[in-house]
Amino acid sequence: MESLTPDKIPRSQQAISVLWPSFITAIIASGVFFSAFNPRDLVPFNLDIDISPLAAYSIGFFLFWLLASLSSFGTLYFTISNCRFLNNQR
Repeated sequence: MESLTPDKIPRSQQAISVLWPSFITAIIASGVFFSAFNPRDLVPFNLDIDISPLAAYSIGFFLFWLLASLSSFGTLYFTISNCRFLNNQR
């Protein structure tokens, strides 16, 4: 049986396998979050920040995408390190 080597997977394929699902997750999270909350109501400390709703939606989407991709990269990191650990035990 061939041993699992994460080095055989190209970096671009690893990045796409993380970024694409996190993109879909960010779309869903943005839709659910902004269905419940108005961007104008989210301004902290009643500051007078003049930002368009489209800019608020965009910032929210990119924050959700960042959060989801960090989580996915963590999963990828632990999966690869687990494969290396198991291969070293053989």
